[in-house]
Amino acid sequence: MNMRSVLFCGLVTCVLGSMLGLAVAEINSGDRNPQSHLHYSIAGAAIGLIMGFAQEAIRQNAQATMDEEDTPTF
Repeated sequence: MNMRSVLFCGLVTCVLGSMLGLAVAEINSGDRNPQSHLHYSIAGAAIGLIMGFAQEAIRQNAQATMDEEDTPTF
């Protein structure tokens, strides 16, 4: 498994999740919590990081499994 690829995918989705969290905080601007932007962006970044790691790890694991199945055995 290529850990550099997994890390890169996790970091990219982390940034995207953080931006999505900020967008949700702007939509929910009536929140009483003055630090809601921070909380939403941290939650979005954490969810994005986990999802990015998992998605890339599953993709690479599936690709490795398919490569093993295609290898002829004698």
